[in-house]
Amino acid sequence: MGQKEDNLKKLAKTGILANFVKRNKGQWDHEGWLGLLASIKEKGYYPIDEDQVGLLLEQKKADYLAKK
Repeated sequence: MGQKEDNLKKLAKTGILANFVKRNKGQWDHEGWLGLLASIKEKGYYPIDEDQVGLLLEQKKADYLAKK
């Protein structure tokens, strides 16, 4: 398994994405997305597959909206 996959698995186990969704009430723009990616990079989760991060984020968004 490559480093991108390892970092994605590590990120998925954190609350970073769920907290982002909650903080933004399930809505964000491109700038918000870029800010999230920068934050993930600062926390050491790079390299990472940004498309897969996006899919995980959408999953967290769906979970958040289902609970509203």
